[in-house]
Amino acid sequence: MEANQSQISPNPETSRFEGFFLQMVTPGLENECREIVEKVLGADWQVKSIGDNSTEFEISLRDDALSSKDAWDKSYNMRSQPGVIDAEPLFAVPVADIKPDLDLSRELFSDEIAKESGDVTWGLQQMRVLDVWQKYFPDPNKLPGHGIVIGHPDTGYTQHPEVINNLLLDKGFNYIKRTKDPLDTLETSGGEIINNPGHGTSTASLIISPPGAQGNYANGKYVTGVAPGAKVLPLRVTYSVVLLSTRSLAEAIEYATDNGCHVITISLGTGLPNRRLRSAILYAQKRGVIIVAASGTMIPYVVYPAAYDEVIAVTGSNIRREIWGGASRGKKVDVTAPGQALWHAKTRKENGELTYNIEQDSGTSFSAPLVAGVAALWLSYHGRDQLIERYGAENIPSIFNQLLRDSCEKFPTWKPNKFGAGIVNAEKLLATPLPDNVNNSFISSALALQQHSPVDSGEIETFEHLFESQIPTSNSISKMSKLNSSLAQLLQTDENHLPEKLKQVGKELAFHFATNPELYQEFVSALQDEEETVAQGLLGTQLESPGNKSLSNILLQQGVSNVLHDQLSREN
Repeated sequence: MEANQSQISPNPETSRFEGFFLQMVTPGLENECREIVEKVLGADWQVKSIGDNSTEFEISLRDDALSSKDAWDKSYNMRSQPGVIDAEPLFAVPVADIKPDLDLSRELFSDEIAKESGDVTWGLQQMRVLDVWQKYFPDPNKLPGHGIVIGHPDTGYTQHPEVINNLLLDKGFNYIKRTKDPLDTLETSGGEIINNPGHGTSTASLIISPPGAQGNYANGKYVTGVAPGAKVLPLRVTYSVVLLSTRSLAEAIEYATDNGCHVITISLGTGLPNRRLRSAILYAQKRGVIIVAASGTMIPYVVYPAAYDEVIAVTGSNIRREIWGGASRGKKVDVTAPGQALWHAKTRKENGELTYNIEQDSGTSFSAPLVAGVAALWLSYHGRDQLIERYGAENIPSIFNQLLRDSCEKFPTWKPNKFGAGIVNAEKLLATPLPDNVNNSFISSALALQQHSPVDSGEIETFEHLFESQIPTSNSISKMSKLNSSLAQLLQTDENHLPEKLKQVGKELAFHFATNPELYQEFVSALQDEEETVAQGLLGTQLESPGNKSLSNILLQQGVSNVLHDQLSREN
Protein backbone atom coordinates (compact mmCIF):
# COMPACT_ATOMS: atom_id res chain seq x y z
CA MET A 1 0.00 0.00 0.00
CA GLU A 2 1.34 3.38 -0.97
CA ALA A 3 1.49 6.11 1.64
CA ASN A 4 -1.38 8.60 1.46
CA GLN A 5 -0.34 11.32 -0.97
CA SER A 6 -1.50 14.09 1.35
CA GLN A 7 1.02 13.08 3.99
CA ILE A 8 3.98 14.33 2.18
CA SER A 9 5.58 17.40 3.27
CA PRO A 10 6.35 20.52 5.05
CA ASN A 11 4.27 23.57 5.60
CA PRO A 12 5.60 26.54 3.60
CA GLU A 13 4.73 28.93 6.41
CA THR A 14 7.29 27.27 8.66
CA SER A 15 10.17 27.06 6.15
CA ARG A 16 13.19 28.80 7.65
CA PHE A 17 15.97 30.18 5.50
CA GLU A 18 19.46 29.05 6.54
CA GLY A 19 21.85 30.35 3.91
CA PHE A 20 23.05 29.66 0.37
CA PHE A 21 25.07 27.12 -1.54
CA LEU A 22 27.23 28.67 -4.25
CA GLN A 23 29.50 27.02 -6.82
CA MET A 24 32.18 28.85 -8.81
CA VAL A 25 33.40 27.78 -12.23
CA THR A 26 37.01 26.97 -11.26
CA PRO A 27 39.10 26.66 -8.08
CA GLY A 28 40.91 29.70 -6.73
CA LEU A 29 37.96 32.09 -6.97
CA GLU A 30 37.17 32.50 -3.28
CA ASN A 31 37.93 36.22 -3.37
CA GLU A 32 35.66 36.65 -6.38
CA CYS A 33 32.99 34.66 -4.52
CA ARG A 34 33.24 37.01 -1.56
CA GLU A 35 32.92 40.01 -3.85
CA ILE A 36 29.79 38.56 -5.44
CA VAL A 37 28.28 37.82 -2.03
CA GLU A 38 28.96 41.35 -0.83
CA LYS A 39 27.54 42.82 -4.04
CA VAL A 40 24.31 40.80 -3.97
CA LEU A 41 23.76 40.20 -0.24
CA GLY A 42 25.78 42.74 1.70
CA ALA A 43 28.95 42.90 3.74
CA ASP A 44 28.00 40.85 6.80
CA TRP A 45 27.61 37.44 5.18
CA GLN A 46 30.06 34.66 5.99
CA VAL A 47 31.65 32.62 3.18
CA LYS A 48 32.94 29.12 3.98
CA SER A 49 34.67 26.83 1.50
CA ILE A 50 33.23 23.28 1.54
CA GLY A 51 34.03 20.04 -0.25
CA ASP A 52 37.26 19.02 -1.96
CA ASN A 53 37.15 21.00 -5.20
CA SER A 54 37.68 24.52 -3.85
CA THR A 55 34.74 25.64 -5.97
CA GLU A 56 31.84 25.20 -3.51
CA PHE A 57 30.87 27.60 -0.73
CA GLU A 58 28.33 27.85 2.05
CA ILE A 59 27.02 31.39 2.54
CA SER A 60 25.44 32.24 5.88
CA LEU A 61 24.52 35.13 8.11
CA ARG A 62 23.95 34.98 11.83
CA ASP A 63 20.35 35.91 12.64
CA ASP A 64 19.40 35.86 8.96
CA ALA A 65 15.69 36.14 8.16
CA LEU A 66 15.04 36.08 4.42
CA SER A 67 11.65 34.98 3.12
CA SER A 68 11.67 32.09 0.64
CA LYS A 69 10.82 34.55 -2.15
CA ASP A 70 13.72 36.84 -1.27
CA ALA A 71 16.08 33.88 -0.91
CA TRP A 72 15.25 32.61 -4.40
CA ASP A 73 15.48 36.12 -5.86
CA LYS A 74 18.96 36.48 -4.36
CA SER A 75 19.93 33.05 -5.71
CA TYR A 76 18.98 33.97 -9.27
CA ASN A 77 20.92 37.20 -8.91
CA MET A 78 24.04 35.34 -7.77
CA ARG A 79 23.67 32.80 -10.59
CA SER A 80 23.78 35.65 -13.10
CA GLN A 81 27.16 36.87 -11.84
CA PRO A 82 30.35 36.09 -13.83
CA GLY A 83 32.10 32.91 -12.70
CA VAL A 84 29.09 31.42 -10.88
CA ILE A 85 27.89 27.98 -12.00
CA ASP A 86 25.10 27.57 -9.48
CA ALA A 87 23.53 29.15 -6.42
CA GLU A 88 20.58 27.97 -4.37
CA PRO A 89 19.07 28.79 -0.97
CA LEU A 90 19.16 26.43 2.00
CA PHE A 91 16.07 25.92 4.16
CA ALA A 92 15.10 24.16 7.36
CA VAL A 93 11.62 22.69 6.96
CA PRO A 94 9.65 20.60 9.47
CA VAL A 95 6.97 18.22 8.22
CA ALA A 96 3.35 19.25 8.64
CA ASP A 97 1.19 17.59 11.27
CA ILE A 98 -1.07 15.60 8.93
CA LYS A 99 -2.74 12.49 10.31
CA PRO A 100 -2.96 9.26 8.26
CA ASP A 101 -6.34 8.16 6.98
CA LEU A 102 -8.16 5.36 8.82
CA ASP A 103 -7.27 2.55 6.41
CA LEU A 104 -3.59 3.44 6.43
CA SER A 105 -3.57 3.76 10.22
CA ARG A 106 -4.83 0.20 10.54
CA GLU A 107 -2.02 -1.10 8.37
CA LEU A 108 0.68 1.06 9.95
CA PHE A 109 -0.20 0.01 13.49
CA SER A 110 -1.46 -3.54 12.96
CA ASP A 111 -2.05 -5.34 16.26
CA GLU A 112 -1.88 -8.64 14.41
CA ILE A 113 1.60 -7.95 13.04
CA ALA A 114 2.73 -6.67 16.44
CA LYS A 115 1.67 -9.92 18.11
CA GLU A 116 3.44 -12.02 15.49
CA SER A 117 6.58 -9.95 16.11
CA GLY A 118 6.82 -10.77 19.81
CA ASP A 119 10.29 -12.35 19.46
CA VAL A 120 12.70 -9.48 20.12
CA THR A 121 15.25 -10.91 17.67
CA TRP A 122 12.94 -11.41 14.68
CA GLY A 123 14.63 -8.65 12.70
CA LEU A 124 18.08 -10.14 13.27
CA GLN A 125 16.77 -13.52 12.22
CA GLN A 126 15.20 -12.19 9.03
CA MET A 127 18.54 -10.69 7.97
CA ARG A 128 20.46 -13.82 9.10
CA VAL A 129 22.54 -11.74 11.51
CA LEU A 130 22.64 -14.38 14.25
CA ASP A 131 24.11 -16.85 11.76
CA VAL A 132 26.79 -14.30 10.89
CA TRP A 133 27.74 -13.95 14.53
CA GLN A 134 28.17 -17.67 14.91
CA LYS A 135 30.15 -18.21 11.70
CA TYR A 136 32.26 -15.11 11.39
CA PHE A 137 32.67 -13.74 14.91
CA PRO A 138 33.39 -16.77 17.10
CA ASP A 139 35.76 -14.98 19.52
CA PRO A 140 33.73 -14.07 22.65
CA ASN A 141 36.24 -11.33 23.43
CA LYS A 142 35.56 -9.56 20.14
CA LEU A 143 31.90 -8.78 19.71
CA PRO A 144 30.51 -8.52 16.17
CA GLY A 145 31.35 -5.19 14.61
CA HIS A 146 34.37 -4.55 16.80
CA GLY A 147 36.67 -1.76 15.66
CA ILE A 148 34.01 0.08 13.66
CA VAL A 149 32.66 3.56 14.47
CA ILE A 150 29.24 4.66 13.23
CA GLY A 151 28.29 8.32 13.00
CA HIS A 152 24.70 8.97 14.02
CA PRO A 153 23.18 12.39 13.24
CA ASP A 154 19.80 12.32 14.97
CA THR A 155 18.28 13.68 18.20
CA GLY A 156 21.38 12.86 20.24
CA TYR A 157 21.80 10.44 23.12
CA THR A 158 20.23 9.60 26.48
CA GLN A 159 21.56 7.51 29.36
CA HIS A 160 19.52 4.45 28.38
CA PRO A 161 21.33 1.33 29.60
CA GLU A 162 20.93 -0.35 26.20
CA VAL A 163 23.23 2.17 24.48
CA ILE A 164 25.20 4.25 26.95
CA ASN A 165 28.28 2.01 27.18
CA ASN A 166 28.78 1.93 23.42
CA LEU A 167 28.59 5.68 22.77
CA LEU A 168 31.61 7.90 22.06
CA LEU A 169 30.35 10.87 24.04
CA ASP A 170 33.68 12.70 24.10
CA LYS A 171 33.55 13.08 20.31
CA GLY A 172 29.88 14.04 19.96
CA PHE A 173 28.49 17.42 18.97
CA ASN A 174 25.23 19.31 19.38
CA TYR A 175 24.26 21.28 16.26
CA ILE A 176 21.17 22.78 17.88
CA LYS A 177 23.04 24.47 20.71
CA ARG A 178 26.48 24.44 19.05
CA THR A 179 28.08 22.69 22.02
CA LYS A 180 30.07 19.48 22.43
CA ASP A 181 27.38 17.65 24.38
CA PRO A 182 24.78 16.01 22.07
CA LEU A 183 22.44 15.21 24.96
CA ASP A 184 18.85 14.65 23.88
CA THR A 185 16.81 16.78 26.28
CA LEU A 186 13.61 15.15 24.99
CA GLU A 187 12.12 18.43 23.82
CA THR A 188 9.45 18.58 21.14
CA SER A 189 8.87 21.08 18.35
CA GLY A 190 5.51 21.94 16.84
CA GLY A 191 4.03 21.19 13.43
CA GLU A 192 5.50 17.73 12.86
CA ILE A 193 3.88 14.55 11.68
CA ILE A 194 5.60 12.55 14.43
CA ASN A 195 7.05 14.21 17.50
CA ASN A 196 9.55 11.62 18.66
CA PRO A 197 12.17 12.91 21.09
CA GLY A 198 14.53 10.12 22.05
CA HIS A 199 14.57 8.95 18.45
CA GLY A 200 18.37 8.86 18.45
CA THR A 201 18.44 6.47 21.39
CA SER A 202 15.88 4.17 19.78
CA THR A 203 17.67 3.95 16.44
CA ALA A 204 21.12 3.59 17.99
CA SER A 205 19.94 0.64 20.09
CA LEU A 206 19.29 -1.38 16.94
CA ILE A 207 23.00 -1.11 16.11
CA ILE A 208 24.94 -1.31 19.37
CA SER A 209 22.77 -2.72 22.16
CA PRO A 210 24.61 -5.70 23.70
CA PRO A 211 23.03 -9.16 23.60
CA GLY A 212 20.43 -9.65 26.33
CA ALA A 213 18.73 -7.15 28.61
CA GLN A 214 20.89 -4.35 30.06
CA GLY A 215 18.20 -3.28 32.53
CA ASN A 216 15.05 -4.43 34.29
CA TYR A 217 12.12 -3.57 32.04
CA ALA A 218 8.49 -4.00 33.04
CA ASN A 219 7.53 -5.94 29.91
CA GLY A 220 10.45 -8.34 30.14
CA LYS A 221 11.64 -7.44 26.64
CA TYR A 222 15.07 -6.34 25.47
CA VAL A 223 16.83 -5.24 22.29
CA THR A 224 19.99 -6.59 20.71
CA GLY A 225 21.87 -4.59 18.12
CA VAL A 226 23.23 -5.92 14.84
CA ALA A 227 26.81 -4.90 15.68
CA PRO A 228 27.17 -4.77 19.48
CA GLY A 229 30.95 -4.54 19.17
CA ALA A 230 30.78 -1.27 17.25
CA LYS A 231 30.68 2.22 18.72
CA VAL A 232 28.29 5.07 17.87
CA LEU A 233 29.29 8.73 17.72
CA PRO A 234 26.10 10.70 18.56
CA LEU A 235 25.40 14.00 16.80
CA ARG A 236 22.36 16.07 17.74
CA VAL A 237 20.95 17.76 14.63
CA THR A 238 17.20 17.75 15.30
CA TYR A 239 14.57 17.64 18.05
CA SER A 240 12.55 14.87 16.49
CA VAL A 241 12.08 12.42 13.62
CA VAL A 242 11.74 14.95 10.83
CA LEU A 243 14.86 16.70 9.65
CA LEU A 244 14.79 20.39 10.55
CA SER A 245 18.10 21.48 9.05
CA THR A 246 19.84 20.03 6.02
CA ARG A 247 22.69 22.44 6.70
CA SER A 248 23.24 20.92 10.15
CA LEU A 249 23.02 17.42 8.71
CA ALA A 250 25.61 18.28 6.07
CA GLU A 251 27.95 19.65 8.73
CA ALA A 252 27.37 16.56 10.87
CA ILE A 253 28.29 14.25 7.98
CA GLU A 254 31.53 16.14 7.44
CA TYR A 255 32.25 16.17 11.18
CA ALA A 256 31.65 12.42 11.48
CA THR A 257 33.95 11.81 8.51
CA ASP A 258 36.72 13.93 10.01
CA ASN A 259 36.39 12.30 13.43
CA GLY A 260 36.96 8.67 12.61
CA CYS A 261 33.56 7.34 11.57
CA HIS A 262 33.51 4.46 9.10
CA VAL A 263 29.73 4.29 8.59
CA ILE A 264 27.04 6.96 8.94
CA THR A 265 23.42 6.02 9.60
CA ILE A 266 20.71 8.60 8.89
CA SER A 267 17.12 8.04 10.03
CA LEU A 268 16.06 11.53 8.97
CA GLY A 269 14.65 12.86 5.75
CA THR A 270 13.40 15.84 3.82
CA GLY A 271 11.61 16.35 0.53
CA LEU A 272 14.04 19.09 -0.48
CA PRO A 273 16.97 18.31 -2.78
CA ASN A 274 20.03 20.18 -1.61
CA ARG A 275 23.47 20.64 -3.19
CA ARG A 276 24.99 21.48 0.18
CA LEU A 277 23.91 18.10 1.53
CA ARG A 278 25.16 16.19 -1.49
CA SER A 279 28.52 17.96 -1.26
CA ALA A 280 28.90 16.57 2.27
CA ILE A 281 27.92 13.09 1.11
CA LEU A 282 30.55 13.14 -1.63
CA TYR A 283 33.11 14.41 0.89
CA ALA A 284 32.40 11.39 3.09
CA GLN A 285 32.36 8.86 0.27
CA LYS A 286 35.75 9.96 -1.04
CA ARG A 287 37.12 9.09 2.39
CA GLY A 288 35.60 5.63 2.44
CA VAL A 289 32.57 6.30 4.62
CA ILE A 290 29.49 4.16 3.92
CA ILE A 291 26.26 6.16 4.31
CA VAL A 292 22.93 4.43 4.94
CA ALA A 293 19.61 6.30 5.16
CA ALA A 294 15.91 5.64 5.67
CA SER A 295 13.75 5.79 2.54
CA GLY A 296 10.96 7.62 4.39
CA THR A 297 7.77 6.92 6.31
CA MET A 298 4.30 7.86 5.03
CA ILE A 299 5.86 9.77 2.11
CA PRO A 300 5.05 8.92 -1.55
CA TYR A 301 8.68 9.23 -2.66
CA VAL A 302 12.11 8.39 -1.26
CA VAL A 303 13.31 11.31 0.84
CA TYR A 304 16.72 12.98 0.83
CA PRO A 305 19.46 12.07 1.59
CA ALA A 306 18.38 8.47 0.86
CA ALA A 307 17.47 9.47 -2.70
CA TYR A 308 21.08 10.25 -3.58
CA ASP A 309 22.87 7.50 -5.50
CA GLU A 310 25.85 7.62 -3.14
CA VAL A 311 23.60 6.75 -0.19
CA ILE A 312 22.17 3.27 0.52
CA ALA A 313 18.40 3.82 0.73
CA VAL A 314 16.54 1.34 2.91
CA THR A 315 12.82 0.61 2.89
CA GLY A 316 11.01 -1.51 5.51
CA SER A 317 9.63 -5.05 5.76
CA ASN A 318 7.62 -6.92 8.39
CA ILE A 319 7.93 -10.35 9.99
CA ARG A 320 5.94 -11.88 7.12
CA ARG A 321 8.61 -10.77 4.64
CA GLU A 322 6.19 -8.24 3.19
CA ILE A 323 6.73 -4.53 2.64
CA TRP A 324 5.46 -2.44 5.52
CA GLY A 325 2.58 -0.25 4.32
CA GLY A 326 4.06 3.00 5.64
CA ALA A 327 7.46 2.60 3.98
CA SER A 328 8.46 4.84 1.08
CA ARG A 329 9.43 2.90 -2.00
CA GLY A 330 10.60 3.54 -5.55
CA LYS A 331 13.54 3.44 -7.95
CA LYS A 332 15.90 5.06 -5.46
CA VAL A 333 15.51 2.27 -2.89
CA ASP A 334 18.58 0.01 -2.71
CA VAL A 335 17.55 -2.65 -0.19
CA THR A 336 14.84 -3.72 2.24
CA ALA A 337 15.26 -4.43 5.96
CA PRO A 338 12.89 -5.01 8.91
CA GLY A 339 10.87 -1.90 9.73
CA GLN A 340 7.49 -2.86 11.20
CA ALA A 341 6.90 -3.72 14.86
CA LEU A 342 10.56 -3.71 15.88
CA TRP A 343 11.70 -3.74 19.50
CA HIS A 344 13.96 -0.87 20.51
CA ALA A 345 15.17 1.16 23.47
CA LYS A 346 12.96 4.09 24.46
CA THR A 347 13.62 6.98 26.82
CA ARG A 348 10.68 9.10 27.97
CA LYS A 349 10.34 12.13 30.19
CA GLU A 350 7.22 12.21 32.37
CA ASN A 351 6.74 14.94 34.97
CA GLY A 352 10.44 15.69 34.76
CA GLU A 353 11.44 12.08 35.43
CA LEU A 354 13.27 9.92 32.90
CA THR A 355 12.12 6.37 32.28
CA TYR A 356 13.97 3.72 30.29
CA ASN A 357 11.97 1.02 28.56
CA ILE A 358 11.85 -1.35 25.61
CA GLU A 359 9.04 -0.60 23.18
CA GLN A 360 7.74 -1.77 19.81
CA ASP A 361 7.27 0.60 16.89
CA SER A 362 7.51 0.89 13.10
CA GLY A 363 9.38 3.03 10.61
CA THR A 364 12.14 2.97 8.04
CA SER A 365 14.00 4.93 10.73
CA PHE A 366 14.63 1.48 12.21
CA SER A 367 15.43 -0.21 8.90
CA ALA A 368 18.40 2.07 8.15
CA PRO A 369 20.40 1.42 11.36
CA LEU A 370 19.96 -2.32 10.90
CA VAL A 371 21.68 -2.05 7.52
CA ALA A 372 24.32 0.27 8.97
CA GLY A 373 24.99 -2.46 11.51
CA VAL A 374 25.41 -4.96 8.68
CA ALA A 375 27.93 -2.58 7.08
CA ALA A 376 29.82 -2.56 10.38
CA LEU A 377 29.87 -6.38 10.39
CA TRP A 378 31.25 -6.44 6.83
CA LEU A 379 33.95 -3.86 7.56
CA SER A 380 34.90 -5.54 10.84
CA TYR A 381 35.14 -9.01 9.31
CA HIS A 382 37.23 -8.01 6.29
CA GLY A 383 39.21 -5.32 8.08
CA ARG A 384 38.60 -1.75 6.93
CA ASP A 385 42.29 -0.88 6.67
CA GLN A 386 42.90 -3.94 4.52
CA LEU A 387 39.96 -3.02 2.28
CA ILE A 388 41.29 0.51 1.83
CA GLU A 389 44.78 -0.75 1.02
CA ARG A 390 43.35 -3.13 -1.56
CA TYR A 391 40.76 -0.93 -3.28
CA GLY A 392 41.30 2.66 -2.17
CA ALA A 393 39.06 4.43 0.33
CA GLU A 394 36.89 6.12 -2.28
CA ASN A 395 35.78 2.76 -3.70
CA ILE A 396 34.72 1.10 -0.42
CA PRO A 397 31.14 2.52 -0.30
CA SER A 398 30.39 1.54 -3.90
CA ILE A 399 31.83 -1.95 -3.51
CA PHE A 400 29.83 -2.53 -0.34
CA ASN A 401 26.66 -1.24 -1.99
CA GLN A 402 27.11 -3.61 -4.94
CA LEU A 403 27.87 -6.66 -2.77
CA LEU A 404 24.98 -5.83 -0.44
CA ARG A 405 22.53 -5.65 -3.33
CA ASP A 406 23.87 -8.79 -4.98
CA SER A 407 23.36 -10.78 -1.76
CA CYS A 408 19.77 -9.68 -1.02
CA GLU A 409 16.81 -12.05 -1.19
CA LYS A 410 13.69 -11.30 -3.17
CA PHE A 411 10.37 -12.03 -1.45
CA PRO A 412 6.91 -13.02 -2.72
CA THR A 413 5.60 -9.45 -3.09
CA TRP A 414 8.87 -8.01 -4.42
CA LYS A 415 8.54 -5.66 -7.38
CA PRO A 416 11.26 -4.16 -9.58
CA ASN A 417 11.99 -0.46 -9.03
CA LYS A 418 10.07 -0.50 -5.73
CA PHE A 419 11.93 -2.37 -2.99
CA GLY A 420 15.53 -2.37 -4.14
CA ALA A 421 17.32 -5.69 -4.54
CA GLY A 422 15.30 -7.38 -1.77
CA ILE A 423 15.71 -8.14 1.93
CA VAL A 424 19.26 -7.89 3.27
CA ASN A 425 20.96 -11.25 3.90
CA ALA A 426 23.98 -10.60 6.11
CA GLU A 427 25.16 -14.21 6.00
CA LYS A 428 25.22 -14.30 2.20
CA LEU A 429 26.95 -10.90 2.16
CA LEU A 430 29.82 -12.00 4.36
CA ALA A 431 30.09 -15.29 2.47
CA THR A 432 30.47 -13.45 -0.84
CA PRO A 433 34.13 -13.30 -1.93
CA LEU A 434 35.62 -9.87 -2.34
CA PRO A 435 36.23 -8.81 -5.93
CA ASP A 436 39.65 -9.34 -7.47
CA ASN A 437 41.66 -6.22 -6.74
CA VAL A 438 42.83 -6.08 -10.37
CA ASN A 439 39.36 -6.51 -11.83
CA ASN A 440 38.26 -2.96 -12.52
CA SER A 441 35.03 -4.09 -14.14
CA PHE A 442 33.48 -4.74 -10.73
CA ILE A 443 34.25 -1.27 -9.42
CA SER A 444 33.06 0.24 -12.70
CA SER A 445 29.78 -1.64 -12.33
CA ALA A 446 29.30 -0.30 -8.82
CA LEU A 447 30.10 3.25 -9.87
CA ALA A 448 27.64 2.98 -12.76
CA LEU A 449 24.90 3.65 -10.20
CA GLN A 450 26.02 7.29 -10.22
CA GLN A 451 26.29 7.98 -13.95
CA HIS A 452 22.99 9.75 -14.59
CA SER A 453 21.84 13.29 -13.85
CA PRO A 454 21.69 14.10 -10.13
CA VAL A 455 18.23 13.88 -8.64
CA ASP A 456 18.72 17.35 -7.13
CA SER A 457 19.45 19.05 -10.49
CA GLY A 458 16.00 20.63 -10.82
CA GLU A 459 15.72 19.03 -14.24
CA ILE A 460 13.17 16.41 -15.25
CA GLU A 461 14.84 13.73 -13.06
CA THR A 462 13.95 15.73 -9.96
CA PHE A 463 10.25 15.78 -10.82
CA GLU A 464 10.19 12.18 -12.00
CA HIS A 465 11.44 11.28 -8.54
CA LEU A 466 8.94 13.46 -6.68
CA PHE A 467 5.94 12.10 -8.57
CA GLU A 468 7.14 8.59 -9.39
CA SER A 469 4.41 6.82 -7.42
CA GLN A 470 1.67 9.24 -8.45
CA ILE A 471 1.77 9.06 -12.25
CA PRO A 472 -0.92 6.77 -13.72
CA THR A 473 0.31 3.95 -15.94
CA SER A 474 -2.89 2.43 -17.34
CA ASN A 475 -2.63 4.31 -20.65
CA SER A 476 -0.01 3.58 -23.28
CA ILE A 477 1.60 6.99 -22.89
CA SER A 478 4.77 6.85 -20.82
CA LYS A 479 5.17 8.37 -17.40
CA MET A 480 7.77 10.74 -18.75
CA SER A 481 5.43 12.05 -21.45
CA LYS A 482 2.73 12.80 -18.90
CA LEU A 483 5.17 14.54 -16.62
CA ASN A 484 6.76 16.57 -19.40
CA SER A 485 3.39 17.66 -20.71
CA SER A 486 2.06 18.72 -17.30
CA LEU A 487 5.22 20.64 -16.40
CA ALA A 488 5.24 22.35 -19.77
CA GLN A 489 1.65 23.45 -19.24
CA LEU A 490 2.42 24.80 -15.79
CA LEU A 491 5.47 26.75 -17.00
CA GLN A 492 3.64 28.14 -20.03
CA THR A 493 5.98 26.57 -22.57
CA ASP A 494 6.14 23.61 -24.93
CA GLU A 495 7.90 20.32 -24.32
CA ASN A 496 10.80 21.21 -26.62
CA HIS A 497 11.66 24.22 -24.46
CA LEU A 498 10.87 22.55 -21.12
CA PRO A 499 14.48 21.41 -20.37
CA GLU A 500 15.67 25.00 -20.74
CA LYS A 501 12.95 26.29 -18.41
CA LEU A 502 13.66 23.62 -15.79
CA LYS A 503 17.35 24.49 -15.80
CA GLN A 504 16.28 28.04 -15.00
CA VAL A 505 13.50 27.57 -12.40
CA GLY A 506 13.29 23.81 -11.79
CA LYS A 507 14.94 23.86 -8.37
CA GLU A 508 12.60 26.51 -7.07
CA LEU A 509 9.55 24.74 -8.49
CA ALA A 510 10.64 21.47 -6.83
CA PHE A 511 11.04 23.36 -3.56
CA HIS A 512 7.43 24.54 -3.71
CA PHE A 513 6.11 21.08 -4.59
CA ALA A 514 8.02 19.55 -1.69
CA THR A 515 6.92 22.18 0.82
CA ASN A 516 3.27 22.65 -0.06
CA PRO A 517 0.94 19.62 0.25
CA GLU A 518 -1.90 21.44 -1.53
CA LEU A 519 0.30 22.23 -4.52
CA TYR A 520 1.65 18.68 -4.65
CA GLN A 521 -1.85 17.21 -4.64
CA GLU A 522 -3.09 19.62 -7.30
CA PHE A 523 -0.24 18.59 -9.57
CA VAL A 524 -1.01 14.91 -8.96
CA SER A 525 -4.57 15.65 -10.07
CA ALA A 526 -3.22 17.39 -13.17
CA LEU A 527 -1.16 14.31 -14.00
CA GLN A 528 -4.24 12.15 -13.70
CA ASP A 529 -6.23 14.58 -15.83
CA GLU A 530 -3.44 14.40 -18.38
CA GLU A 531 -4.17 10.70 -18.86
CA GLU A 532 -7.76 11.55 -19.80
CA THR A 533 -6.54 14.32 -22.09
CA VAL A 534 -4.24 11.95 -23.95
CA ALA A 535 -7.01 9.41 -24.35
CA GLN A 536 -9.01 12.10 -26.15
CA GLY A 537 -6.11 12.98 -28.44
CA LEU A 538 -5.66 16.45 -26.95
CA LEU A 539 -2.09 16.25 -25.68
CA GLY A 540 -0.35 19.60 -25.48
CA THR A 541 -3.43 21.72 -26.18
CA GLN A 542 -4.51 22.66 -22.66
CA LEU A 543 -2.09 25.33 -21.54
CA GLU A 544 -5.06 27.24 -20.12
CA SER A 545 -6.77 24.28 -18.43
CA PRO A 546 -8.57 24.97 -15.12
CA GLY A 547 -6.19 22.65 -13.27
CA ASN A 548 -3.18 24.52 -14.61
CA LYS A 549 -4.66 27.85 -13.53
CA SER A 550 -5.24 26.45 -10.05
CA LEU A 551 -1.61 25.36 -9.81
CA SER A 552 -0.38 28.74 -10.95
CA ASN A 553 -2.66 30.53 -8.50
CA ILE A 554 -1.42 28.44 -5.56
CA LEU A 555 2.18 29.21 -6.47
CA LEU A 556 1.60 32.91 -7.04
CA GLN A 557 -0.34 33.30 -3.80
CA GLN A 558 2.30 31.66 -1.61
CA GLY A 559 5.06 33.90 -2.93
CA VAL A 560 7.57 32.88 -5.57
CA SER A 561 10.65 34.58 -6.98
CA ASN A 562 10.30 37.24 -9.62
CA VAL A 563 11.84 34.88 -12.17
CA LEU A 564 9.32 32.09 -11.52
CA HIS A 565 6.47 34.61 -11.21
CA ASP A 566 7.23 35.95 -14.69
CA GLN A 567 7.32 32.44 -16.13
CA LEU A 568 3.99 31.46 -14.56
CA SER A 569 2.34 34.70 -15.64
CA ARG A 570 3.72 34.72 -19.17
CA GLU A 571 1.20 35.44 -21.94
CA ASN A 572 1.18 32.92 -24.77
